Amino acid sequence: MAQASLLKEKWSDMFYINLKIALRNLWKHRAYTIINTIGLSIGMTCALVIFLFIRQYLSADNFHPNADRIFRVVSLGNGTDGKVPMMGVPVPMANALRTDFPQLEKVANLVQGYHLVEIPGKDGSAKQFHKEYGTAFYTDPALFDIFNFPWIVGEPVSLGAPNHVALTQSTATQYFGSWQNAMGKKLKFSGDETFYEVTGIIKDLPKNTDFPIHLVISYQNFGNALSTRWNSVNMGHNCYVMVKPNTDINQLQIQLNGYTKKYYDPKDPLANTHLFQSFASIHLDAKFGNFSPKRYTSSQINSLRILGSLILLIACINFINMATAQAVSRSKEVGIRKVLGSNRKQLLVRFIAETFVITFVAITIACIATEIALPVVGNFLGQQIPFNIIDFPVILIFIFALWLAVSFLAGLYPAVFVSGYNPINALKNKVSQGNKGAWSLRSILLIFQFTVTLIFIIGTLVVLKQIDYFKNKSLGFDNHAVLQINIPTDSISKTRFNTFKQKLLQRNGVEMVTYAYTPPSTSSNNFTSFYFNNSPQKTDFLLCNKPADEDYFKMFGLKMIAGKPLSKSDTVSGYILNETLLHKLHFKNPEDVLGKYIQLNRRPLARIIGVVKDFNNLSLHGDISPVIFYTNKEEYESAFVKLNPLNMQETVKEIGADFNSTFPGQFYEPSYYDEYIANYYIVEEKTAVLLSFFTSVAIFISCFGLFALISFVAVQRTKEMAIRKVLGATTIELISTLNRAFIKMIIVANLIAWPLAYILLNKWLQGFAYKIDLPMLPFIFAGLGSMGIIIFTVALRTYKMTTSNPVEALKYE
Repeated sequence: MAQASLLKEKWSDMFYINLKIALRNLWKHRAYTIINTIGLSIGMTCALVIFLFIRQYLSADNFHPNADRIFRVVSLGNGTDGKVPMMGVPVPMANALRTDFPQLEKVANLVQGYHLVEIPGKDGSAKQFHKEYGTAFYTDPALFDIFNFPWIVGEPVSLGAPNHVALTQSTATQYFGSWQNAMGKKLKFSGDETFYEVTGIIKDLPKNTDFPIHLVISYQNFGNALSTRWNSVNMGHNCYVMVKPNTDINQLQIQLNGYTKKYYDPKDPLANTHLFQSFASIHLDAKFGNFSPKRYTSSQINSLRILGSLILLIACINFINMATAQAVSRSKEVGIRKVLGSNRKQLLVRFIAETFVITFVAITIACIATEIALPVVGNFLGQQIPFNIIDFPVILIFIFALWLAVSFLAGLYPAVFVSGYNPINALKNKVSQGNKGAWSLRSILLIFQFTVTLIFIIGTLVVLKQIDYFKNKSLGFDNHAVLQINIPTDSISKTRFNTFKQKLLQRNGVEMVTYAYTPPSTSSNNFTSFYFNNSPQKTDFLLCNKPADEDYFKMFGLKMIAGKPLSKSDTVSGYILNETLLHKLHFKNPEDVLGKYIQLNRRPLARIIGVVKDFNNLSLHGDISPVIFYTNKEEYESAFVKLNPLNMQETVKEIGADFNSTFPGQFYEPSYYDEYIANYYIVEEKTAVLLSFFTSVAIFISCFGLFALISFVAVQRTKEMAIRKVLGATTIELISTLNRAFIKMIIVANLIAWPLAYILLNKWLQGFAYKIDLPMLPFIFAGLGSMGIIIFTVALRTYKMTTSNPVEALKYE
């Protein structure tokens, strides 16, 4: 017992002594300490922020107790080019599963809706409007048996009856002042005269959920709830199931495959196939997607992991290079300690102790910087990122692990290198030439650092160029100064469409007005099957249908290449095809298809009257779809107004006044169509911002470390440079001598970085139907730019040394 106590006291004394010596040495070499601390703290901040984001994102919907038994039924449809993944299913799917699959414990529909909620005013006061676009859902009571969405008041069974809704706490408070007052209250949806009773309050869902539910509506109120059509899929109509314990999902899938034969017409070339998708795979799924408006795929999450790791590695490399270079100036200290009896183990502990002190300060700074940066980063990435160590101890564990990992990764080799000095050589200050391996490793680490930075630079430039291509490429139509207005679609409002149009055309700031289901390019396309030229067989692909009035083509600048544009009519009077549909029907000459017949699903048979030049009906990520136009007033959902670019804001206000007088009690919500188009590429723009940030950090850390490294190298070679100058070397020659080794390293780094960047960027560009040819200019710019930075950095640091009097360096020799 006494011996153990003595050993403990001795260890405590040694720890205190080593810590005291470490602090003294770090203070003595303050510049070295500050440079390393800044570099490591930046790297640790990036690593910590990325860890917190990924941890928060991956924790979504992890609170459901039966998650391993939950599956989503998804569809594979037949598109214009092969199978099309769809997260929706045909409406009768749920009832069929309940009948045919006794292995399923629960089956529930979940249909995403887009509603404008009206809260009736009290005592004649104005009604309130609340947008619930994508946050209103039709569902069955069984959904709450499958998922753990707790009800505070009421019971899920109430949703088994029509005209009932349940609200989340915050939504109920927003609508009625407090959620306690919401029960029994009435609300309605714009365009629907039905009043719905609030029969339940649901606990608010976490912010990072894939189910952005604000209110749930009885599935019996879903417009197509009784449909028996299997050949139509609504993307927002999902079906979730919970299997019974110990169910073989592979056997279940085999049984589901039989649905194609049982419920689909065997002659239908567009019959869908269906799959069971595990709940755990939905969150990061890029193929079928989910309801979350801000989702990231597994490849994007892994890319963030790699970026953070590379930045941290660059910072550690800086530390290693700085430590090994600075160690030469401490060789005499090491030699004296060894002569006085210190063994290698003691020296190793002392140098690692210094590293631990530096990394402890760096991780402390990183935690402070993370706390400051998280609101900005969270807002940018669309996620609330908590940094609460008390509630989430895993964060504290990560911080501690990060501190230890960086301390050993950055400090172990320099400590081993320094503690291994030969005491005689160390006292004679002959260690810089005596250990070539250190220089070899330093060169390799610098080349790696330069390579990563070059890939960042090239990648950023190419991504920015691709985004610029997106923004400047002609889409085949005019979207400038176009205002989009969602219009009410009830029967009374439809009788006022022409009145509203005439009011707008009388405004000086309005040039044209058109009604349509969707604009030329949108992510909300409606695809349907069709019969061509009286054939009894459907075609083997779907087309995109766009109901629009007679002014649509002129306003958006769509060009006819055959036939005539749409004429004024409230019903289907003829069809206009795009070039892609023309070619899919195996026609080369557009004149040849005129007069042929088409019948769309649930629409009348009519002649083809024209062919329009192709335009991008989707984002530039995808190819142009087969598109068909026709007039049908019953399907119009938006008004599009071409504005005079002068005084647009005032015109928008005037249009609002006309809207309110024509459609009293309805919600006026205008939006600029060009802003909608710009949102197609928000992911790419965020990628560019992230890459630009990481590139800037990589360049800063690399240049910061390089400048400090050159400073140490220059001090070590002061006498050599003085001798060269005495022997006649010019200042340019001296700077060139110091630059030579670094230039060789940057050339090697370019030779490695160029093919790697080419492979990575070429793969990234394959994800776009429309893309730039991978240009050489970013590669050349990165190569020449890195060379220029190296030369400038070396020259900046060594100019004073090379122009100083050589006598000062040699007077003691």
